[in-house]
Amino acid sequence: MRLKQVMVAGVTAGTLMLAPAVNADTLEDVQEAGELKCGISDNLPGFSALNDRGEWIGFDTDYCRAFSAAVLGDPDKVDYKPIAFNQSFTALQSGEVDVLSRSVTYTISRDTQLGMNFIPPTFYTGQGFMAHADLGVESVHDLDGAAICVLAGSVTERYIADYFKAHDMSFDAVPVETSGETREVYESGRCDAMSHELPSLAMARSRMKDPEAHVVLPEVIAKSYEAPAVREGDDRWGDIIRWVHFALVTAEELGITQENVDEHAETSGNPVVRTFLGVDGNIGEEMGLSNQWTIDVIKAVGNYGEIYNRSFGSGGILEIERGMNDLYENGGLLYAPSWR
Repeated sequence: MRLKQVMVAGVTAGTLMLAPAVNADTLEDVQEAGELKCGISDNLPGFSALNDRGEWIGFDTDYCRAFSAAVLGDPDKVDYKPIAFNQSFTALQSGEVDVLSRSVTYTISRDTQLGMNFIPPTFYTGQGFMAHADLGVESVHDLDGAAICVLAGSVTERYIADYFKAHDMSFDAVPVETSGETREVYESGRCDAMSHELPSLAMARSRMKDPEAHVVLPEVIAKSYEAPAVREGDDRWGDIIRWVHFALVTAEELGITQENVDEHAETSGNPVVRTFLGVDGNIGEEMGLSNQWTIDVIKAVGNYGEIYNRSFGSGGILEIERGMNDLYENGGLLYAPSWR
């Protein structure tokens, strides 16, 4: 196989210079401002992208709406901040955003060195490759010496370097600034392959001029454990963001949906349901929220399964089986702690 030769341009943000963590009461700031500043991907269909009406839609933007519903009682009080990946951590640290709700992989170095905390993963996936079909590539092992497009500032290049070194292979990295640009640079022929999480590769392939001219390779070379992030030093805010996610999972476990949540709140005699929805007890008030914040969240976006279906299932632009992103009782990895 004859691989294309390219000049590698751009700066890889392997080392990020970040400002010290902002020590503030984010909940108080957001409630005083009446608006949530939510960092999202610049253009990643399925996760966050503009629709024909100029509205942000997708998995990560639904999480922004859920956070806003919990904190402000209104899912539409969101100031969406589309951010290039290599600027995302700086935006969080500087206070430009209150929460980072974009496709970010949870790693030990990010969690322990960058002054931010991840909540439990909201999306499980893995990193793979897509290559030009005319190269005859059938496996990642056919990419020895290839030029590979990678998103600048992501862990993608490091994962590739580790995998290729372990298999005595080499590659030329072609760093690009945004997710959309990665696809464009790859499709233009400047690189032989591109590497990203599997759903993103499938979406990128579906948007190519000729999808059949590209092949997603079978290997997954690294786990991708994706989660929203908040600044360190603000435990109350971190707790709220964490438990919004758990609320979405719990609602699906209990069979509570966007359509039936009011009925459950009004008629359920189940103590677990009544506590979860704030009918009994004062969990919400203890958190600095309304006691009915879980009702507000579910009415705004539904449960986790409903969000997933809109973004990646039959209601989305590309159908992706839930797999690991299903409830534990269905063989997936989603599991929420007790609501007590």
